[in-house]
Amino acid sequence: MKINLLCSNRLLPTHLFMMEQHSHWSGIDRGALILVENGIEPVFSVGDFDSVNEEERLILKDQLNIHPVKAEKDDTDLALGVQKAVEQGYSSITIYGATGGRLDHFMGVIQILQKPEYLKCHINIQIIDVQNEITLLSQGEHQVNQDSTYPYISFIPLNDEVIISLEGFKYNLSHEHIESGSTLTISNEVTTNVAKVNVEKGTVLQMRSTD
Repeated sequence: MKINLLCSNRLLPTHLFMMEQHSHWSGIDRGALILVENGIEPVFSVGDFDSVNEEERLILKDQLNIHPVKAEKDDTDLALGVQKAVEQGYSSITIYGATGGRLDHFMGVIQILQKPEYLKCHINIQIIDVQNEITLLSQGEHQVNQDSTYPYISFIPLNDEVIISLEGFKYNLSHEHIESGSTLTISNEVTTNVAKVNVEKGTVLQMRSTD
């Protein structure tokens, strides 16, 4: 099952948001208010709701019966939201509105992608904004479709044990060992309808972007 998690309206790709309005949504903190304002009833809402004012909080309590978590907690609102989505059986999770703000929060999102239990259970998590689409690729073969919205594609090694092969790209690779700190796999392009990425060892961040 698939669900979208909305954190805010920062860098929100409006065309995708409109296309996905009838899908399952969860509101993360202020994201819950944005969903309500757009006539979307979230499957669930999570957060301490410190990003809404008192009037907005009353609206959420009235319409969604929210139960704010404590502001002093061990996980971010988004981490709690992803955990709840997984617990409810969602295996495909798309996150919107999590970029374009504090960089420490963004790095926290990247940490969520790397959570071992999600990798073990093959939970597919994507981060999407108006300029980027980010996915973690674990070991195995993956397909990448040509996409005019996000024409540039990069692969960021998350450890020194990455071996990767690329087929159907402007710059193909064969059994290439990529170390942390390498920029070899930055800004590539898909040249076929469907390209192949084979992560033979390790994990990488796949980042698709537009100028």
